Amino acid sequence: MSRLRFAQVGVTAIHASMYRETLGLIDDAELVGFYDPDPATAQARLSEAHRALPFAASVAELVEHTRPDAVLVSGIVAQMPELALPAVRAGVHLWLEKPCAAFADQLLPVAAAIEQHRLHFSTGYSWRFHPASQLIRETLDAGLLGRLYSIEVRFVTSSVARRGPGNWPFQRALSGGGILNWLGCHWIDLMRALSGAEITRVAAIEANVGGHAIDVEDMAAVALRFDNGMVGSLHTGYLTTGDSELFIGLRGADGWIRWDVDQETLVIKSAHPSWATAPQRSFAMPLARVPGYGAEGLALMRRFCGAIRGVGTSGYRIEDAITTLRVIEAAHHAAAHGTTVEVGNV
Repeated sequence: MSRLRFAQVGVTAIHASMYRETLGLIDDAELVGFYDPDPATAQARLSEAHRALPFAASVAELVEHTRPDAVLVSGIVAQMPELALPAVRAGVHLWLEKPCAAFADQLLPVAAAIEQHRLHFSTGYSWRFHPASQLIRETLDAGLLGRLYSIEVRFVTSSVARRGPGNWPFQRALSGGGILNWLGCHWIDLMRALSGAEITRVAAIEANVGGHAIDVEDMAAVALRFDNGMVGSLHTGYLTTGDSELFIGLRGADGWIRWDVDQETLVIKSAHPSWATAPQRSFAMPLARVPGYGAEGLALMRRFCGAIRGVGTSGYRIEDAITTLRVIEAAHHAAAHGTTVEVGNV
């Protein structure tokens, strides 16, 4: 079996080196070439082996000369759709750094090209592939919680000061927004994936609690209404001096789930008859230490490679990325106008 050929667009961008490292763990895949807007800096950051690979002057040239099966695109989010378009229009499968764009409409031409050429798509929303996420999905599918009532995510991470307020994620024109666009997107995507429900209405409060000279939110509290009647909440911000904190909880008519990611534990309580002998159960859910984008990122990239080879699906669609951005845009609008917003009506 020949190895899958990957080209990388955006060598120095956030996560780009992690994606290279993850791809290096997949035996039947290889990197065959690069493009970066700053080639001198990019080549200096590559390993000796990678510096020997072709370095193109444009994405179109990269695709033409290296003939990749897929491209890994990373960069400033407002610029990524334009970087991806020459590849997908040439019929190349696409891995696009999350959140994939600054604004949802930027992805529409990319989605059209993917549909036209029947391409596979994936992105860095790897939490769907954590074993705890899989267990939660199996629990819900088995009906152990009954009708879902609520879902909540609490995620706080290192401050703007530690991350550098002058960096592009804190410039609205380049990022689309602050904590919601760069990291909150993970949890909006995961809430949809876990529950199997779509977000229909959004209300939000956003703030710059750190007081840095940025034009995006560093803190957000978002209320969500889902099409199954469930209510959700997302509390997220650049608030800590170092480590991140992450908690995910779900509640239903017949039980609840508490996933304390930092403590690496997941607890399920169910009144379902099949759990009568042990209605509350605890599961150890350690985060596997795998180089690159982590164990979940490796699982996601393996699924992407399998889909390209005709085995299953990638586990992700570009429509999911568009939907996540629509929810975030609704939150920004709701916060700015002090109202509740229907998703897709901004």
